[in-house]
Amino acid sequence: MRRQRAVSCCNWYQVEPDGACPKAMMKSAGHLDLSHRQKRRALTEAVHMRDTRIDIIRGFAMVTIIINHFSLLASRLGLQGPQIPTTTTVSISSAAAIFVALSGYMVGMVYTKKVDAGWILLRRAGKLYAWNFALFLAAALFTLIAGHGYNSVLRLTPIVETPYQAFLYFAILAYGPFLLEILHLYIILLLISPLAIWLLRRSPVLLIVFSVLIYCAFQIGFRLTPDIGGSPNPLETDRWRFHPVAWQLMFFVPMAAGNAKLHERAFQLLEARPQIFWVSLAIFAAIGVVINMPEAPHIFLADRGTLGPIRFAHALLVLVVYAGLVTLLREYLSNPLLQALAVIGRHSLNVFLLSTVLTFVATYAWQQWSLGWVGYVALTACLLILVWVAANYWDMRKVSRAKRPALSNRAL
Repeated sequence: MRRQRAVSCCNWYQVEPDGACPKAMMKSAGHLDLSHRQKRRALTEAVHMRDTRIDIIRGFAMVTIIINHFSLLASRLGLQGPQIPTTTTVSISSAAAIFVALSGYMVGMVYTKKVDAGWILLRRAGKLYAWNFALFLAAALFTLIAGHGYNSVLRLTPIVETPYQAFLYFAILAYGPFLLEILHLYIILLLISPLAIWLLRRSPVLLIVFSVLIYCAFQIGFRLTPDIGGSPNPLETDRWRFHPVAWQLMFFVPMAAGNAKLHERAFQLLEARPQIFWVSLAIFAAIGVVINMPEAPHIFLADRGTLGPIRFAHALLVLVVYAGLVTLLREYLSNPLLQALAVIGRHSLNVFLLSTVLTFVATYAWQQWSLGWVGYVALTACLLILVWVAANYWDMRKVSRAKRPALSNRAL
């Protein structure tokens, strides 16, 4: 049985047998009658074994996260003037939900069918933990050169006041400064993923049911006893920004969908019925108007830390809007701007790690030099350009490594 798969972001397709390996795809891409740029993109997608449309959505989410983080810090430190608008400014949910959902989806699509998937994900969690700790050390160093204002804005005060306790709670993933909490969540979810894969292999429905039941039990418990949504350490009184018991739903349900490669049918449906996109966009816009009204009503069940049901539903709506927009632009996926988003999306985790450090540096520079609104816009542009350059480097390095064995075999 053969299925149609887009091997490039351009307007050409290759019929790929189920289970085709990247080397075969690389070879076929090299022999097709395409331009050099098209062959390079085909080779890139063959190496990554991913769908460019998903990468574009992930890239858009990452760009949104970077802009949001720097904008939030700048506004807390006295930015005068409007923030750069993003989908988050007119949303109930945030780009973090899209990042978590698509991360779970990619785990389901790429790893769950591997024999040693559990060990792969545990090793990945270990590497990410090491990088996360390095970022924490960088944040701790930042407290030595930054004033008290920075500490409170970045939630670094525990490092200053109780450094040993802060390190301890960070080590057990119970405390994290601003920008690092989502990495805590991701590490926790990766550590649980071997159990989720065990359930998934028995039945995808079983994984979904378990995830939904845990989420519902937490939501009911939180309404009855709000303290369970609080911070897991005595250093802070705020709620946990991403409670893993709630946010696991945003990761494991997409994991089951990724295992079934649901995006293929979803894109086909959106292509056949474009009205789904337009209706979703209209609902999204209407919600944006309502929440930005001067006397905007309070949205119940939309808490971020506990992933309220309304926030979860809105995140799904945003995903449909993103997927519909990419489908609408399917004839223009070779556009340089969309390709820039795709390359960022292919390396979203590395981009997030790099952007965290760059955001710390940009925030410090913006405040120290009093750069104002123009400086805020310029530094935001610099952040995006730097992560794009880094993502291109990681992309080319991975492609070049994949090409070396093929060239060696050809020489033999």
